[in-house]
Amino acid sequence: MSPLPYLPSEIVADLVLRALCLEARICDISAVCRFWHSIVVRNIAEVLILRENGNMVIVLRRALKHHKLDVALNLVSRPLSSEESEDALVLVAHNGHTDLTRCLMQASQHVAHADCLDGEALVAAAGSGHIEVVHMLLDAPQRAAHTDCSDGNALVAAAIGGYTGVARVLLDALPHAARADCQEGQALVQAAAQGHTEVVCMLMYAPQHAARADCQDGAALIHAASGGHTEVVRHLLDAPQHAAYANCQDFEDGLALTEAASRGHTEVVRQLLDAPQHAARADCQDSYALYLAASGSHTEVMRMLLNAPQNAARADSDNGSGLIEAARGGHTEVVRQLLDAPQNAAHADCQGSLALSGAAHGGHIEVVRMLLYAPQHAAHAGFALIHAAVDGHTEVVRQLLDAPLHTAPDDWEYNVALTEAASGGHT
Repeated sequence: MSPLPYLPSEIVADLVLRALCLEARICDISAVCRFWHSIVVRNIAEVLILRENGNMVIVLRRALKHHKLDVALNLVSRPLSSEESEDALVLVAHNGHTDLTRCLMQASQHVAHADCLDGEALVAAAGSGHIEVVHMLLDAPQRAAHTDCSDGNALVAAAIGGYTGVARVLLDALPHAARADCQEGQALVQAAAQGHTEVVCMLMYAPQHAARADCQDGAALIHAASGGHTEVVRHLLDAPQHAAYANCQDFEDGLALTEAASRGHTEVVRQLLDAPQHAARADCQDSYALYLAASGSHTEVMRMLLNAPQNAARADSDNGSGLIEAARGGHTEVVRQLLDAPQNAAHADCQGSLALSGAAHGGHIEVVRMLLYAPQHAAHAGFALIHAAVDGHTEVVRQLLDAPLHTAPDDWEYNVALTEAASGGHT
């Protein structure tokens, strides 16, 4: 016998009373229990609804979650209020249950109309990729859902999920076909962000009201670049009309480039720098893309930015902030690139030799050596020695004490470092 759900005491009392009244001749308690169980099973929907204080939709959601379709069918077959039937339709559409959808749309009273709640059921089905439910809602004999309901939310939902079949149905449905450029191209932006190339092309090349690749000031390109979706980026840049600008000049200079650089998307960075028109500048936003690439130790991206044939990024931009971040993280190869840049190389002593202090604090001995022995603008060892002494980095301390004379710590810095090492027990 399967276990019964927890029931409030008043429901249990009512069921037992019914069992005893209907089967007064039964004296065997086990027989009474079996009869009680049969009553609950026959009226399981009512019992569960009573348990949830009359909220049928909560019970339906749990039944669908646990794949109790017989209970779900029992629930939607009951007399429902208009509000219950509409909420239930949205729920079953989202879960893709065609039989339950049909039952609600064909109810004898308080039928759930396909266009109820401004097409929310259609949006739910489209966002989950349930194309058969989408067809049912669009083909309903009365009050069919409109594909352009809620200003195209169904199309946007399908674009987010990359459901090309659903998107095609919504774009081709007549007479209320969804507009590919709805919500100022929001469907395109969402599809690009997720890397759904086929949906992107479908929206950009729609026969009517096609989405613009440069919509929302290049938001589609920015999101695609951030996600490293090279194919989507290529389509947006190569669009025959209203192509996206690689430099995103209508929004924020070079935002697509900085997004791609920060995540190490080498191929996308190359696409943006090599765009035939409105190419991104490697030095945009004071070479901010280089700073982000250095912070993430994306050495190949850095190489491309530093060696761009035009408007190359400056390794010393923002007073050497990129070098400081790289040194603090112990990114040896990044530090080397910044110090050896062919033009505008970073200064090892920038911002009071802060890069060396960060490297010493982290115990990055190879970076320390590179900064101390830089051929020009070598870092000063003083404050770095104090940091290394505090943290007990013996090898770093030794390296700093052996620094060339012109970068060596002075007597005050040496004494402070000695005091800090002693107080920390670093003998």
